Amino acid sequence: MNAVRMAWQRIGWPRRAHAPRGLLRLWMLFGLFAGFTCAAALADGLDGRCEVRTADLELKEGVFHLNARLELPISDAVRDGLAQGVPLALELDLSIERVRQLWLNSSVAGLTQRYHLQYNAVSAHYILRNDNSGQQESLQTLDEALEELSQVRGVPVLDKSLISPDLRYEANVRAKLDYGAVPWSMRMLMFWVHDWHRESDWYTWTFQP
Repeated sequence: MNAVRMAWQRIGWPRRAHAPRGLLRLWMLFGLFAGFTCAAALADGLDGRCEVRTADLELKEGVFHLNARLELPISDAVRDGLAQGVPLALELDLSIERVRQLWLNSSVAGLTQRYHLQYNAVSAHYILRNDNSGQQESLQTLDEALEELSQVRGVPVLDKSLISPDLRYEANVRAKLDYGAVPWSMRMLMFWVHDWHRESDWYTWTFQP
């Protein structure tokens, strides 16, 4: 019996394999670095606010047209993504309501205007397309394309005959910026695109024809 006990003590329980301390520290540093990198990349997506700075309705030939100036949160990450072919989509929501004193405003008209910006590697130009009309513009530099995207001009909204000159009306405009239809493979490689979405507050003003 004593011989068995001595043999068992010599064999003992199998010890767990431990990684060297240096390797563990290396993995810990790698994890911290990866976490900081992901956080920085996500924060550097659409960095800033999406805003409608100014907006108005201009009457031309009996039709009211929308003009607006937008502030788009375009960071270096967005620029890099666009240069690699990631599309950027802009959506404008417009509503016009008749102002009523003793009751809720009544809806008169509504419009959603969509734009699509993407780099074309064949032509080496940025293509800005109006999804509603199908018209598109080819721009040589990204700065030119972003400037054009932020300037909304002459979008037909409402015929003058549909509103009364004796009443007051309220117009509301909101902008939405998104990364569009990014392929799944590109999302995996460019993980910061998950932060490529911003929505502005409503920009509201009253007018009387």
